[in-house]
Amino acid sequence: MKKNLGSIILLILFMQTILFANPLATYTLSTNKSKAMVKEPILITLNVAQKDETDRMFFLLTPVKSSDYQIKLLKSLNDDTKEHHSKATFEYLVFPLKAKVITIKFNFTIQTASDKALAQSYVDDHDGGKAIVKNSHPIHLQALSINVIKAPKDVDLFGDFTLKVKYDKKEVSSYEDVNIFYTLTGIGYKNEKLSLLKPIPGVTLFKDIHDSRTQLTQNGYKSKRIYTYALSSTQSFEVPALHLIAYSFSKHKKYTLDAPAFTTLVRVVDPKKLLDKNNAPQSTYFFSIEQIKKYFIYSMIFFFGFISAKLLDMNFKHIKKEDRLSDIKECQTAQQLILVLINRYGGKESTYLINELEKIVYKQSSQSFAQLKKETLKYFSK
Repeated sequence: MKKNLGSIILLILFMQTILFANPLATYTLSTNKSKAMVKEPILITLNVAQKDETDRMFFLLTPVKSSDYQIKLLKSLNDDTKEHHSKATFEYLVFPLKAKVITIKFNFTIQTASDKALAQSYVDDHDGGKAIVKNSHPIHLQALSINVIKAPKDVDLFGDFTLKVKYDKKEVSSYEDVNIFYTLTGIGYKNEKLSLLKPIPGVTLFKDIHDSRTQLTQNGYKSKRIYTYALSSTQSFEVPALHLIAYSFSKHKKYTLDAPAFTTLVRVVDPKKLLDKNNAPQSTYFFSIEQIKKYFIYSMIFFFGFISAKLLDMNFKHIKKEDRLSDIKECQTAQQLILVLINRYGGKESTYLINELEKIVYKQSSQSFAQLKKETLKYFSK
C-alpha cells in the first residue's frame, strides 16, 4: 500500500493530465512534468477526439506567448480519415526562463462545417481554392502551472553535448591566418549567445558561427554548431585552453567540455616584401609551397562540406539562400568574407573570390573590398 501511494505521489509530481469534455469533443491536456529547472524542456500534449458527429470538425491550437518561457511547436497531427470522427494531437515544447511558478495558456478553437458546405465549396471552385464556410467555437482550456526552480550558477550549456576542436596550422608566416574549428554537437537548450574564444592580446581574430543542422525533439534541440575562428598575428601566440561548464538534465549533474591550448609559431616576414613594386604580377614562380598548401586546405574544406551537406537528414533545417546572402552582406572585412565563403559556399567561383580577397588582405591588389563584395553578392544571387 505504501509503495503504491509513493508511486502515485511521484507521478503527480512529474505529470499533469487534465481531462475535458463538452458537447462537441473530448480532449486531454497533459504535461510530462509539473516541476522543472530553468531551460529544462517540458513536453505539453493536447489530444482531441470528435464527440458530436453531426458535422465535419477541425481543431486549432495556438499558445499564448510570455516572457516567462519559450514555446515551440513540436508536432501537429490531424486524423480525419473517418468522416465525422476527427482526431488531433498537438505537441509543444516549453523552455522555462524564470525561476517561479509559470502559467502556460493556449487558445483552443473547434471549427465545424456541414457536409453540404464542404460539397458546395468544391462545386463552386474545382481547384479547391474557395474557403469553406465554417463555424468557430472558442473552447476554454485550463492553464497549466509549472513550478520552475533555479538552475546551477555559471553554466554555459544545458543538455548533453560534446566538443571537438581542430586547427589547420601550427606554424605560419606573419599576416597569415590560422583557422580553428570548434564543433559543438548534442541535444538540449540552444544558447544563441554562447561565444568560445575571448580576445587574445596582439592577435587579430575573426569569427563565424554556422548551424549545420538543427532539429527540435522532446529532449530539446538536437544540433551541430561549428564555430570557426581565423587568427593572425605578427608574433607567435598561444590559444588558451577552453573549458565550458554544462549541466545534464538526464544525469542531473554538471560536467565540463574541454579543448586543449596550443601554440602557433609565427615566422616574421617584412611587410615590404608582400608589396609589389610594379602593378603587374611578379615574374617569378606561379606557385609557392604556401599557396599549394592553402589551395589543398580549401579544397578539402569544400569537399568535406559538400559531402556532409549531402548526408544530412531531410528533417534537418538547412540554411536558406536569403539567409546565406545576408551573411555575406554583414561581412565588414575581407577576412570575415573569406570565412563565410569557406564555411558556406563551394565551387570554383568561391576559390577565385577567396584568392582575390586574400590579395586585398596582403595588400597585393588595388581592388577595393566593397567592389569585390558586390561582385560576390551578384554571383551568388543568380
